[in-house]
Amino acid sequence: MNHKIALFFSLLALVMAAGALSALSVKSSIAKTGAEISRLEAQLKTIRTEKTRAEAKWSACTKPEQLDAALARHGLRMTLASGERIVSLRGRGSRAFGGSQTTEVAANGKIQRN
Repeated sequence: MNHKIALFFSLLALVMAAGALSALSVKSSIAKTGAEISRLEAQLKTIRTEKTRAEAKWSACTKPEQLDAALARHGLRMTLASGERIVSLRGRGSRAFGGSQTTEVAANGKIQRN
């Protein structure tokens, strides 16, 4: 009878030790995951800041005055297209998916459709 009680308490102690090790493992895993989340959140904040700066820089570069200065700096001259050079593309989707597409080209005052 004493052997059965000793075996029972030995198994109980073994199960408790395994549970404690499991709890420590889970706690360690949660701590690692929390640290990873914190690192990724900091990285996201940095990327958002860089994105905002890049958008502001792009916005400043695409102002008409800046575009004119860039064209002049490279010796380029830009004019608006005349009515005869306008191309209009219309369609409902890709032909591969059953849609139809039409291309209209105005050349010398005549509209050509393809």
